[in-house]
Amino acid sequence: MRKCIRKFPIPLQLSQQGVENMNKFFYGKLAFGNLRKNGRLYLPYILAAMGIGAMYYIIVALTGDEGISKMPGASDLKIIMGLGCVVILIFAVIFLFYTNSFLMKRRKKEFGLFHILGMEKKHIGKMMFWETCMVGVLSIAGGLAGGILLYKLMVLVLLRITGLEVPFGFSISSAGIANVAVCFAVVFGATLVYNLFQVQKTNAIELLHSASQGEKEPRTRWILAILGVLALGLGYWIAIVTENPVDALLLFFVAVLLVVFGTYFLFTAGSIAVLKMMRKNKKYFYRTKHFISVSGMIYRMKQNAVGLANICILSTMVLVMVSGTVALYAGVDDIVNTRYPRDFALTGYNNMSEEEKEALKGMFQQAVEESGLAVEDSVEYSSLAVTVWKSGENMLIEKSGTVSPEGKLSVLELITLEEYNQLTNQQKELKEDEILVSVRQGEEGEQAYCINGKNFRIKEYLEDFELEGLDSNVVYDGYFVVVRDAQVFDALKEMQKEAYGNRASSVNYSMYADISGTEEQLKECAGRLEGLIEAYNQGKGEEEHLRVRIDVKEVQREGFMIFCGGFLFLGIFLGFVFLMATVLIIYYKQISEGYEDKERFEIMQKVGMSPREVKASIHSQILKVFFLPLVMAGVHVTMAFPMMNRLLLMFNMKNPELFAACTVAVVGIFAVIYGIVFGITARAYYRIVGEKR
Repeated sequence: MRKCIRKFPIPLQLSQQGVENMNKFFYGKLAFGNLRKNGRLYLPYILAAMGIGAMYYIIVALTGDEGISKMPGASDLKIIMGLGCVVILIFAVIFLFYTNSFLMKRRKKEFGLFHILGMEKKHIGKMMFWETCMVGVLSIAGGLAGGILLYKLMVLVLLRITGLEVPFGFSISSAGIANVAVCFAVVFGATLVYNLFQVQKTNAIELLHSASQGEKEPRTRWILAILGVLALGLGYWIAIVTENPVDALLLFFVAVLLVVFGTYFLFTAGSIAVLKMMRKNKKYFYRTKHFISVSGMIYRMKQNAVGLANICILSTMVLVMVSGTVALYAGVDDIVNTRYPRDFALTGYNNMSEEEKEALKGMFQQAVEESGLAVEDSVEYSSLAVTVWKSGENMLIEKSGTVSPEGKLSVLELITLEEYNQLTNQQKELKEDEILVSVRQGEEGEQAYCINGKNFRIKEYLEDFELEGLDSNVVYDGYFVVVRDAQVFDALKEMQKEAYGNRASSVNYSMYADISGTEEQLKECAGRLEGLIEAYNQGKGEEEHLRVRIDVKEVQREGFMIFCGGFLFLGIFLGFVFLMATVLIIYYKQISEGYEDKERFEIMQKVGMSPREVKASIHSQILKVFFLPLVMAGVHVTMAFPMMNRLLLMFNMKNPELFAACTVAVVGIFAVIYGIVFGITARAYYRIVGEKR
């Protein structure tokens, strides 16, 4: 008896004087012993905190990297990385608080035992303070070490994805170190305050029995289940029926919130209702493995539902984020070819006169010849983009001060019949009140258009007309309209000028050309042309200058590679963070359920249940619980596909087949990873349940 007492670190009764005279390192040693004893719980938590800390350091360091700042497209990368910093920091706070709740649940019984044996709550608080300090220091130091070591690798990956040159040298970000140290110290401090509050407000008996709380059979909350179905259905409906990309962007977060709330409601209330219906099915329920698993899940679903919903939401975030960014990156060529169908593009603004057009064409030809190149093919045309409110056949050019005009905001792209015939090598004819229409995106089938009271009969719909630059508008419905002559063209131009005043669109002159030569030669040609235009404008003195935009396809491709590559890097980066959180939540869920089920299955074996039947019941329970979030995440992704596809249209990504292929591939890879995690965590569960007492 005396030996047993000596081995126990806490005396049965602690006097106030005895406590004050204790060694000042006593609580630190006790905290270290507690962490080591609970290594199965704390090691994954510390490793996850290190991982998030490393990720946060890397993203902060990338945002402030001086070498990257000097590269082309650095401003876009900084914005993308800055967004990543905010997301990871918010996620770190939520995730560390959430996983801390698992740890507290397992430790409360231990704290209750300490309290009964004579340790006051303030002494338990000191022990918890040292535990938090140790966990925090290990997590922050490990995260910084991992971030510093992995930073160069992440830079190489980012630059490889974006196609930028890799700089030499290795740097350590002082801003990254300070951000990680301060932010994570605050987070761990906040978790300590929360844990102290939890222990302080609970008495010793409640602490001892906290692990078994929530074992009463939950009631079926039909109202919550119905709200969950309605929220989920409304979120799906918004995702499916929203057609306009701008509306999709505005409603995306509304749909996300509805799906999140619906998921939580369904897992907390709907799952219990489904399990009780399974229990009423006698043919299914009265089989050994189903009887045990369904009964156990009903009693624990109240406390497990939030964890399952979190796994589902995190899995959905990983799938949507990674599939979207992979599709965007894989579709860079489609995006560039849509916006810049030829090697060289010139756009002249401010109603260029015929003299100015001829001067621009001459300067372009001069620049091409001086660069030793040759024009292989080219097209040119003048067009006027007019914004209208379309309601059936009626099109209203909104007058200043008009409030809430009826109809759908659309864009008419006007061109004369003469230029259309030149571009298509045709000889079509039109009367003054006739037009030809090509619907780029919007409604088709009207017999006529009434533009601000002026009627135009649609003579023909142009089904196969392709013209460079017309498919770049994906935000609003677009209609390409061919009018009879310059007189009708000018009348519509004056009509919109009267309505919009200084906001009225000008006639744009567009030239698209394919030029033989390398990317460097095309860049040199663009530079020469800019110099010629500048000299031309200087010669004009105070007269109105030429305003010309010059686009080289390969230069634009580089810009899109940087932009889309940055999003891909961030998508994979955040996807990995969310995946890590998903794995940890699954692990803690399996560990917690293992400890809760251990005694229950021991009792079952004592009353005659064979080990084989026990294992079959465990397997059935784990499969139901484990793969339910994955199936639900798959449904979420399927329903989100139409809205995500429309959001990608804002980047001129018009390849739903590619997006679908990327989504299927990402879901498949994620399912494999999810299955591997299932195998690892299931073994941990079996090991706990099978431990001898």
